[in-house]
Formats: sequence, C-alpha cells, structure tokens
Amino acid sequence: KQWYQRRVRGPYNSKQSEGKYLLQQAKSSTQWADEYFHHSCLSKKSVFLLTDNRCLLLQYDDILNHWKVEWSHVYNEIVKVPEVLDEGDGLGIVFSAYMDPNVGFSKFFKERRKKTRIIILQSRLETQRLANEFRKRLHLPSLEPEND
Repeated sequence: KQWYQRRVRGPYNSKQSEGKYLLQQAKSSTQWADEYFHHSCLSKKSVFLLTDNRCLLLQYDDILNHWKVEWSHVYNEIVKVPEVLDEGDGLGIVFSAYMDPNVGFSKFFKERRKKTRIIILQSRLETQRLANEFRKRLHLPSLEPEND
C-alpha cells in the first residue's frame, strides 16, 4: 500500500512508486525538495518527469549505474505553453523555457538564453496524457479530455 501526502493509506500504484524512485535518484545529486507528480518513459534509458516545482529529463548512466538529471526547468521559467506536436511519425510535446544561468555552459553567458524542448513519446494516448498533466502543473486547461 502507498502513503499519500496527507498520510492517508491507499492502494499500491506501481507507476507512482517507479516515479518516486526516479525522483529520489535525481534528488540524491541536488538540493531539491520536490514531490513526484507524473512521469513518462521515453526510452529504456530516458524518462521525462513532472514534479510539483519543475519538469526534468532523466538519463540512465550505464557507467555509474544510476539516473542523472540531463536538464530541468522550474515551471515559472517556461515561456511557451506546451503544445502537442503531430507531424507524420513524430508525436510529442514542444515547449520553450529559459535556461538556468547557474547550470552548465549557461553560466558563461550574461543573458538568460531560451531553449526549445521537444519530448517524443511512443503513443498518441501517452502524449495526450502527458500534455494534460503538464498543462495541469502550469495551471492551464487540458487540451482534450482523456479517453481511459
């Protein structure tokens, strides 16, 4: 069984447990106090994760045998609303956000740089679900109702 934020015990959810484990791996190398919200597996070694404060891309490192944060954006840095990209075989989510000036090569630039991110997912349903969860975290209305 799983404990929820208000200490109410509910049924075990394996997807939620997997996401919380991935977030713990990411938080081990940072000082974040984020709470897990939703995640989507992009490949065997890549996961897009939503928390209460930020979205992040995790990559699995075979050499060190753990998950590391490839990039992350706090929600208030996002300047372009996430949109569903549907062009031929490419099905994904597109958004733009400012780079954190204290991370990586961004610290060498005086101006905040904007970066466009594209998240490619494996199915139309998963793309729609992630887009709606992402928009929910940004306090925006859903794109379309999900069909479960």
